[in-house]
Amino acid sequence: MENNYLGREDAPIGPETWKALDSTMAEAAKGVLTGRKMLHLEGPYGLGLKAVPLQDSQVEEGIAISSFVPVSMIHRTFSLSKRDLAAAEKDGMPINTTALASAAIEAAMLEESLIFEGMRGNAGLLTSKGASELKLSPWDSMGKAVEDVISAVTLLDKAGFHGPYTLALAPGRYNLLFRRYPQGGTELEYLQALVTDGIFKAPILNSGGVLLASGRQYASIILGQDMSVGFIGPVGESLEFSISESLALLLREPKAICVLK
Repeated sequence: MENNYLGREDAPIGPETWKALDSTMAEAAKGVLTGRKMLHLEGPYGLGLKAVPLQDSQVEEGIAISSFVPVSMIHRTFSLSKRDLAAAEKDGMPINTTALASAAIEAAMLEESLIFEGMRGNAGLLTSKGASELKLSPWDSMGKAVEDVISAVTLLDKAGFHGPYTLALAPGRYNLLFRRYPQGGTELEYLQALVTDGIFKAPILNSGGVLLASGRQYASIILGQDMSVGFIGPVGESLEFSISESLALLLREPKAICVLK
């Protein structure tokens, strides 16, 4: 969906430069974003989406009202040298995109925080009331990770959610899954037979993780504006750009979540 509010037509750079900036943003954010790999994406519906309506509830006879999940706007800025951009367009010199990549990672981490931790009274995957919880054991010996995830799956089974499942883990936990059993195969390979919709490293998590029953009927990410590069204007000898997006986590069934503590 075209966004007329990004100001890109006002920037003194050509399509190939925009293509390079977009590609750098996407590649930098990709290494951080985990929620999008786990959850169904709906949209984008446009920058004007400010709230997602929930199902009507009857407050008294003849009167029904709707509650809403607010759509959060994420915004980060960065600057690029005019000379560097001119050299790239004139002579094909590479652009120093370090500042762009850093801004993209910051925006992606804010998105992850919104999805996993929630914001201002709106629950995330880890903070939703009604989710199951499992205390993890130390994964200091082979097989402990598999045992814990089996226990988490069993909790969701008992709650009526029989899979398929997807799993996000803190980097320290995820990396341990690459240990190999003496008889062959890693713990990750064993778990993939149980958690069939993906096992992901989530840099936003300091410890633990979260197991979900997959499907948009349980949870979705609602996109207003997808992550995009926009143009702000000249600042001294640089051009200032933005990275922005708007989104909300829509939890339709919190009981389909098991938080791993």
